[in-house]
Amino acid sequence: MKTIGLVLHPTNPKAKETADRIREDGAHRGLDVATMDDSSDGADAILALGGDGTLLRAAQIAWRLDVPVLGANLGNLGFLSTVDPGMVDDMVQALITDIYRVEHRLVLEATSHQGEKRVSNFMALNEVVVERDTVARVVTVRVSVGDEVVARYTADGFIVATPTGSTAYSLSAGGPVVAPDVNALVLTSVCAHTPLWRSIVVGPSHTVTLETPMDSVALSADGQHLHDLQPGGFITVQAHPRPLKLLTAYKSHFYDKLRARFHVEPND
Repeated sequence: MKTIGLVLHPTNPKAKETADRIREDGAHRGLDVATMDDSSDGADAILALGGDGTLLRAAQIAWRLDVPVLGANLGNLGFLSTVDPGMVDDMVQALITDIYRVEHRLVLEATSHQGEKRVSNFMALNEVVVERDTVARVVTVRVSVGDEVVARYTADGFIVATPTGSTAYSLSAGGPVVAPDVNALVLTSVCAHTPLWRSIVVGPSHTVTLETPMDSVALSADGQHLHDLQPGGFITVQAHPRPLKLLTAYKSHFYDKLRARFHVEPND
């Protein structure tokens, strides 16, 4: 690799310090290091310096450019970030010499509609969420998988998550943990009045449709609010055929991170 793009946490001083060190080291090795934003182009890989939120922003850029992304955790436990601060220099060297491991992570493609008008098209690494747009009420969401209606939920919201996102909002709402190498979509209601099923896991070939016939809802992807939909709106969600390329350290293990997040000892 000749060019590495950096995406930094905007307020974390460790991120700036680490970026400065990478730029200085890269200059001595003939490596071009540039700070990236949503319109940037021309990187061979993206390095996210921060936490999971920073990596999610970086993933949007990396997926658009079809290049791999690596997350360096500079804050609290970063579940998506695979490199600790002390490993950053080693991983930069690994990028230069093309010695690294790539995991392919399922990405969601979603399209929102208002009536017959298409409003937006977007991708998500973790999840797509429709939820109430005011604190004081619940919403009704009719969920379909392919041509088959699953159920009508009265709830605070509804989540369509990837396996990567199964350890985020979906897990907080009672959904299952799904290993990242499983290709599936996880459907989880948020505080449903009638729980029906806590979650449903469906195959990646199915299109999931979330309809809100009676309520206005807020639509978000990977924790970022996109826009509101008025009654009669709907969202289609499906697995995109092109995954995200996530770079990982060779000593990074999914279940180690899972235990660390929930403070579980291996022998418990």
